[in-house]
Amino acid sequence: MTLYYSTDLILKAYYFQQGGKHMKIYYLSATGNSLVTARRLARELDEDVTLESFRSIRLLPEIETGDTAVGFVFPVYFADVPREFLACIQRMKFRRNTYLFAIATCNGVPGTTLRTLSGALETKGARLSAAFSLDMPGNALITPQAASDKRLNEFPGRLSQIARTIARRGQTSIPRTPVWESLRSAAVRAIGPRFVVNPQKFHTVETACIGCGLCARVCPASNIIISNNRARWGSNCIHCLACFHWCPKQAIHIGGLLTDRPRYHHPEVSPSDLC
Repeated sequence: MTLYYSTDLILKAYYFQQGGKHMKIYYLSATGNSLVTARRLARELDEDVTLESFRSIRLLPEIETGDTAVGFVFPVYFADVPREFLACIQRMKFRRNTYLFAIATCNGVPGTTLRTLSGALETKGARLSAAFSLDMPGNALITPQAASDKRLNEFPGRLSQIARTIARRGQTSIPRTPVWESLRSAAVRAIGPRFVVNPQKFHTVETACIGCGLCARVCPASNIIISNNRARWGSNCIHCLACFHWCPKQAIHIGGLLTDRPRYHHPEVSPSDLC
């Protein structure tokens, strides 16, 4: 009798043979969507999971992991992987046959994100085994309140589905990006950082800023300093908008852009979770 085994079953057996399930999840989060996703995923998985923030790895020249499974949880910026987070991934070294997965949190449009990440891993001789996008309230373009509420309500169920796939070391296809979406994403990447969220246009409303320094503490790139009780931005902005959303006095503006936008952070996250 001939027995046939699925790829999922063979991979699962391999990971157990290597000494059990040891997983590391690297995450980038500014307003909490990706942090909550990584945190809840770790709780749902029946294995040893370590969470590692972008803040803790961004300056490391080389990032080596011996884990049998590695995940990436991050927001979509300008229809793609945040450039600085991708640079960290490109400095990583994985053990052979590591199970790699990614969850991109987004405001309804993942763009070319998952295909970009898959291609970057392939250049390292690695393979993205499972990739997911997860709709969450946006922190740049305004999300209607009804849509935000719907996404937050649906989040636990959607994440549980993702967790079940990851727990069995399931495989997913990497979504193909239509030509028109690739062109739109390229335009967003070219225009967004220069004209939409340009750190040179960041400023504080002098009468509102109290010099508390929270913006500097929540900045994942340590790009803000407090000088004379006012925020000053450096040249390493990653366009995450953490400073804009967490300012307790709503004193931070971006050249008039987003002035009337409601501030947002995930209801389960506080500044201390990000600092």
